[in-house]
Amino acid sequence: MTHQSKARVAWRSGAVLGLALCCLTSASADGLAAQSTSSPSPSTAAVRKVVDDYVGLYRKDTLAEWRALFLPSFTSTSTNQDGSITVRSLDEFYDSQARGFARAKEMSETLENVIIERSGRLATAWADFVFHQDGTSRRGRLALTLVESEGGWRIASLMFSY
Repeated sequence: MTHQSKARVAWRSGAVLGLALCCLTSASADGLAAQSTSSPSPSTAAVRKVVDDYVGLYRKDTLAEWRALFLPSFTSTSTNQDGSITVRSLDEFYDSQARGFARAKEMSETLENVIIERSGRLATAWADFVFHQDGTSRRGRLALTLVESEGGWRIASLMFSY
């Protein structure tokens, strides 16, 4: 990896983590209560719909619709077993999912223990997830940051770890 690539990864990672921290700090400062999967308040219902679509549209036949949930500047950050991280742009992340669906007979994701916090036009969704592929399952934890943009909510970033 070149110095410029390392700097880009470091900048993206810092930006993603900073946005997540900003969402959490703002939500806590405003005294907003976390919302569970049971009954979202009107203030989090639109965010909850995007989170539901993140899982519901995650299918081979609706992958193009799924992509529309993300901002063009979206980044995905994941941890690796060796202690490093992987940061992907929207194109890199989407292409990886498309390749997975092309290879797999079955692939899906479910979310559990979802907590949504919203402050103004920023929101964070935390969840345990189960990734299913061809009869095997892997459990992990994720955080989605969302931004209200042009009248709708879109996913700005995803951070996850198995």
